[in-house]
Amino acid sequence: MKKIVSSIALLTVASNVLMAGGDFMEPVEPEINIPQKEIVVIEDDVKYSGFYAGAGVNHMRMSEAVTSSGYGITLVGGYYFNQYIGLEARYMRTLSDLDIDSARPIVTTSDTLENVGLYVKPMYSVTTGLALYGLAGYGQATYCNASGDYSENGFQWGLGAKYELANGVGLFVDYLDIYDDDNYDGLNVPDVQFSATTVGATYTF
Repeated sequence: MKKIVSSIALLTVASNVLMAGGDFMEPVEPEINIPQKEIVVIEDDVKYSGFYAGAGVNHMRMSEAVTSSGYGITLVGGYYFNQYIGLEARYMRTLSDLDIDSARPIVTTSDTLENVGLYVKPMYSVTTGLALYGLAGYGQATYCNASGDYSENGFQWGLGAKYELANGVGLFVDYLDIYDDDNYDGLNVPDVQFSATTVGATYTF
């Protein structure tokens, strides 16, 4: 009887040791804390569509028998359908006296140059915010002096570049060919050239 009890006790101790040994054999995987990288989402605040309006400073020039030129203001308004095409209306007028370059010295007069037009505005994006654009449309150019107002309607075109900043603000510079032909408003004057260069800013709503 004592032998049986001793055998049972020995088996119990052996089984406990084997079970404990099994626990020792299992590898313990260390906990590794991998830092999570913060994902930063950069929002593009450049507006590529919507209504816009703006203003700028221009230099208008009309060359015929003499050259008349002066500085003034340009007002623009339009709609960007997307980053590739837009529609723009603009009004331009000289505010300073015109310099008449007929002979030396240059004479100044209170004459004015004026233009109003509507243009299709195709655009090509060079990089984010920066685009080259064209202007093609119809407008009315007017030269006002003491003798009266002389106007000519017709096709007008231009080239420019614009840079859209964040929050709808943009900058632009362009050249507009207003008139380039003979006999402006029926006047017997050959090779009349009427153009304007504008630097300004816009806001897209």
